[in-house]
Amino acid sequence: MIGLERLGVWITKNPVIIIAVAVLLTLVSVHYAQQIESTGMTTESFVSKDSSLYQLYDHLYQENFGADGNIILIEGDNVAKADALSASLRLSDHTKMIPNVISVQSIADIVADAEYQSSGIRRIPSQERIDEILADAGSSVQGLMPDSRHTRMIVGMPTTATLTESQRGELLAEISSAVDFAEFPAGYSTTVTGDPSFQAAIQEVMNNSNGSVLLLCGLLMIVALLLVFRHVRWPLLPLPIVLLGIIWTVGAMGFFHIPMGMVTFAAFPIMIGLGIDYAIQFHNRIDEELIKGKSSVEAAISTVNHVAIPVAIAVTVTEAGFIALLSSPVPSINDFGKVCMIGLVMCYLSALFVNTTVLYLSERKSPRKKKAEGHSEDGSAIGAFIENVANFCVGRWKAVLAVALILALAGNYADTMVPIETDTKNYIPQDLSPLIDLNHMKAFFGGTDSLKFLVQADDVTDPHNLRWMDDFSNYLLTSREDRTESVTSIATYVKEAGGGEIPDDRTQIREIIASLPEAVQDSYLSGHNLAAIDVNIGDAETWVRKVWPG
Repeated sequence: MIGLERLGVWITKNPVIIIAVAVLLTLVSVHYAQQIESTGMTTESFVSKDSSLYQLYDHLYQENFGADGNIILIEGDNVAKADALSASLRLSDHTKMIPNVISVQSIADIVADAEYQSSGIRRIPSQERIDEILADAGSSVQGLMPDSRHTRMIVGMPTTATLTESQRGELLAEISSAVDFAEFPAGYSTTVTGDPSFQAAIQEVMNNSNGSVLLLCGLLMIVALLLVFRHVRWPLLPLPIVLLGIIWTVGAMGFFHIPMGMVTFAAFPIMIGLGIDYAIQFHNRIDEELIKGKSSVEAAISTVNHVAIPVAIAVTVTEAGFIALLSSPVPSINDFGKVCMIGLVMCYLSALFVNTTVLYLSERKSPRKKKAEGHSEDGSAIGAFIENVANFCVGRWKAVLAVALILALAGNYADTMVPIETDTKNYIPQDLSPLIDLNHMKAFFGGTDSLKFLVQADDVTDPHNLRWMDDFSNYLLTSREDRTESVTSIATYVKEAGGGEIPDDRTQIREIIASLPEAVQDSYLSGHNLAAIDVNIGDAETWVRKVWPG
């Protein structure tokens, strides 16, 4: 093709321009790569912000009740002793002063708040008074202290949609530092755990492992090239060529604001595997042309003329498969498709321009020696084996197609039996310290998975509405007792304060609600027209996999 011949001629005449543009593009990519945001397994990774589901979640739930709960687990001989509660209260008060902490719930706060209401002084009273307050507190204490040796402090903090990754990291670090400030008595231990800490651990593991994964991928590619591609000069050249395309891809991610997550990072090993093939195609063809006795200029032009279009077709066909991913409603899948599409184009451009230019310049600077007549460099044991396999397949094409069809049908059937893993706890090493701490906490307090029901009414504090919430809570506990660990709402606290009954007087209800800790009010009530019912379903992911493994 005349157009491609002209492109080949242009490449051979402008190697300096090509190298300069490649260097400039690399520097720009390094700059934009620093703007890439890292994302964990957040809601925004699985649900599009434009969907009605996310709008409901964001505007109705997040804006009114959105908060994560990190946990400080306190263990000792008797966590309700006065000296232990005094340390817990110091920890709670100090934690409340940390920027971005929304609320703190603990048995120390329950005791101190009750003492303030009776004496006007917020403090930890005598042991006799402590026991009396905890006995009167009811179920609100059970969720914080299941037994005398274990209690937890729940630290409310903004969700991942509100804080940046760095802000969230600083907040978790300050919560951990606050534990040292509390100075618990000898024999007591504290552990900072919970879903926010666990998610941060996943993010750290991912960030630390990305480099080693790419390094291993590169080493395996080196082994493969040395095994099957050593018959050419510079057999390892395709690897830096594809890595150059990867660098450009990372820069494009920063430029187009594509976040780096666990799913999008998976695109890079795929790009290395596909992109290195493009470089090999150009490399192998130019080597064949040079073996035939053509000059470096003629070899480069012929390579561009005969290889650029077939490889471009391969890129286009592969791109079509990734374009289909853009139809997915899951944002992380969308981003994966975008990264693959951009990456393959970048690897192709690197192979076409940089690879061809480097080979042309190296051959011009150090021409290979002429081989004896009839001698060929393209033979190898692996090449001979592949040639024999190809001849075998061509000669028995009907049998080959039949086997391929059977395998395809079997694979399609087996695909329906592949379980879907949605529990992020299984995405990381099971001996990871934060996961061990989280499981240790769950051993005493149960799972942390929960469902939130939102109740809207002209006045959710109306006695009839509160009784409905209470009846609904009881229904969930009795009809779903094998999967519902607890149900908590503003009605729960009003009922406890009313001696086990919800008062008929709306004014009395309002007074009870006003006397509740601010953390409780914020967790279950927004104004007087929106309330939340928190249904703790324990380890729901584990239960789902047991009853429905597919």
